[in-house]
Amino acid sequence: MKQLTLFDQIPTLLAGKPTPWNSGSNPQPLLLPAAKPIPGRHCESSAIMNALNYLGYPIEECLITGAGGALGFGFARGTFPFMSARNGDMREQFFAAAGIPWQKSADRLAENADFGWQQIAGLLAQGLPVVLRVDMRYLPYLYGGRYGPAYSSFGWHMICLFGIDWVRQVALVSDTAKPGLQEIALKDLHKARGSKLKVMPPEGEFYWITGKAETYEPDWQALLLHSLRLVTGYYESASLAALEHYGQDLVELESYSKPAFLLPAVLQYMAGNIEDFGTGGAAFRMLYRDFLALIAERLKATAPLAAQLAKTIASLDECITGWHEMSAACRSLGSRIKSMNRAIRAAEYQKLKTIADTIYKKERLFYTELKTCLQELQ
Repeated sequence: MKQLTLFDQIPTLLAGKPTPWNSGSNPQPLLLPAAKPIPGRHCESSAIMNALNYLGYPIEECLITGAGGALGFGFARGTFPFMSARNGDMREQFFAAAGIPWQKSADRLAENADFGWQQIAGLLAQGLPVVLRVDMRYLPYLYGGRYGPAYSSFGWHMICLFGIDWVRQVALVSDTAKPGLQEIALKDLHKARGSKLKVMPPEGEFYWITGKAETYEPDWQALLLHSLRLVTGYYESASLAALEHYGQDLVELESYSKPAFLLPAVLQYMAGNIEDFGTGGAAFRMLYRDFLALIAERLKATAPLAAQLAKTIASLDECITGWHEMSAACRSLGSRIKSMNRAIRAAEYQKLKTIADTIYKKERLFYTELKTCLQELQ
């Protein structure tokens, strides 16, 4: 392969045409050999997993979300209310806990002349995949070959770049549940990287793991300890309080999501936030269960800790059941609500509250079991 010999061509990659990604000299493609990404369940953890696996790190996706502490709860009222179920610094927490070196691009790349493309090309030339932050609306392979609708814009979507063909003006990327590499025109990828969203604009951000693994074995106990401290801390500082209020948030839905004609879409969106939109299922709870199960299998735990891990997983299974029930109820109501008057809708919101209140009790018990795990481990 000639990837590593292309580095001296990189200064010319941006010359010749007034587009930051373009190459007037048509150099050879920068394609990482034998890249075979596997589908994942959450955009950022799957992008990191595929980059790490390519570089020889034996890392499962659930280890990234789990050690990164990607489990929490928050609810933001709005026309389309957003339910968050993970922390905002999963990648930083994971890389720190795993001891894997990584680097991030400079901030506000959208203000730079070349938008970071020259550095990205240099990383590919060194054999390193690059994780790109994008607005998913401008990824045509997700929407049947065209841009998605305006409401699909989301500027914290992560994909992993494995190659650029300068002659054909296309890039090859991995993306969450999509099998294999996806092809996207560079002009579309550039638009996705520079989307002018008011909330969470991607601003051209990218990051990468700085080198290949020579020998690497996860420290299972350290990763579990890091995760338990993070997640119990999130529950104590915010998640439990937000979960306790979640039922009332649902009862008052029409006070902050007012256009009645949007209610079917709003309820489907709420179900998607729990189940479909890169959460791995049941609001990240299924990915965290996989993490605990993996740790229980790999960690040579003492008998008390092994028994407590089993209790914690069983408690989390109850939470997962509750979240599946909530998403199913939101979908069902969304399909029926158009024909309901206000009084009937209010009664249906009370049913959602009953489910939410039960979820809160289950989540509180899970937190208690998680806390006991932490005490056993310390």
